[in-house]
Amino acid sequence: MRENAWKPQIDQATGPERAVAYPAHTDVEIGFLDRPGAPDLFLRRVRPPEPRARLLLLHASLVHSEYYVPFALRLAALGIESWLPDLRGHGRSGGTRGYTRSWSEALADAEWAFAAMSRGSNLPVMAAGESYGGLLAYSAVKAGLIHPSACIFLSPAFGIFYRPSPAAWWILEKIGLPAFGWLRPLRALPAEGITEDPSVGRAFMRDPMCNRRYTLAFLLRMMVEQRSLTIPDPAWSQPTLVLLSGGDPITDNTVSRGIFAENPAVEVREAAGGLHSLVADKPVWAASQIGDWLRDLAL
Repeated sequence: MRENAWKPQIDQATGPERAVAYPAHTDVEIGFLDRPGAPDLFLRRVRPPEPRARLLLLHASLVHSEYYVPFALRLAALGIESWLPDLRGHGRSGGTRGYTRSWSEALADAEWAFAAMSRGSNLPVMAAGESYGGLLAYSAVKAGLIHPSACIFLSPAFGIFYRPSPAAWWILEKIGLPAFGWLRPLRALPAEGITEDPSVGRAFMRDPMCNRRYTLAFLLRMMVEQRSLTIPDPAWSQPTLVLLSGGDPITDNTVSRGIFAENPAVEVREAAGGLHSLVADKPVWAASQIGDWLRDLAL
């Protein structure tokens, strides 16, 4: 890590729902994780004065880590130090925009960031993610690449409502992915269904670092991973909190519930209302649920 690249950053969150009360002397820093032979990862780190745990929080597919800074400040009030990387091809990190050659590349990002966060610390280390980031964090644990003390998944993209027919899926996976994986939509993806907050929606639409035209390969590799999940997953043993949005029009909550059905290590809680992004629509609720759960977990 290039320590001399770290510098302060000021949170610009506004509005009553986004007003953040956090401890004095909380540091919000930025820098890069250098990786030989792979794209460097841009990283934001939100550190309270006396952290009691560290959390790797992986972002959703459309956005990048900047959108999670106000939420990380809420977590700082709970004593949690958050590490927020931009995954490759997202935000300020290296790599082709909205593209990965394989799912293993995405897993390597999570593994590298988690290792950097864990290094030189005796604090408990946790893994979390929203939407695509939740799927990636879960997959990294299943692959044995990261070993968190606990996991938190927010609106995880374990399943989406778009389900092609078997014939259509065969064409997409066997022909579309190898031959046309580089294709991008002619029109940028809309922000409908992500958030009820018009200001956040406008930010998505205007932010040139948001991936509103990610490649067919990116989408299909995520869907391949989704289709490989074990439902239910009796082998999952990590203490886990799953937070779902009751009004989510993008991810299928029944898949998340099915994966962790009757699993004593997992607690699933669902917010009333809100669209896909809990961090955008229900940050107060989500942070309070995490705080209550961590107290019960005595972590």
